[in-house]
Amino acid sequence: MERQARQAEKFLNQGHKVKIEIILRGREKAHPEVAREKLVEFIKLISLPTKIEQEPKKYPRGLTMVISKQ
Repeated sequence: MERQARQAEKFLNQGHKVKIEIILRGREKAHPEVAREKLVEFIKLISLPTKIEQEPKKYPRGLTMVISKQ
């Protein structure tokens, strides 16, 4: 997960928005709160100040959210 956080920082420094997507499979779909915790944990790994452009949305396959640099 650290590798993806470094890559997200790189895109944010270039001025791009970053879409974070967590795909849930099988029984994981019954516990979306765990996926939300993973999203928060991922954002904490990014050392830049970030702004949430799109709140976490539940889709049939998982959760997505969009962040940008503040």
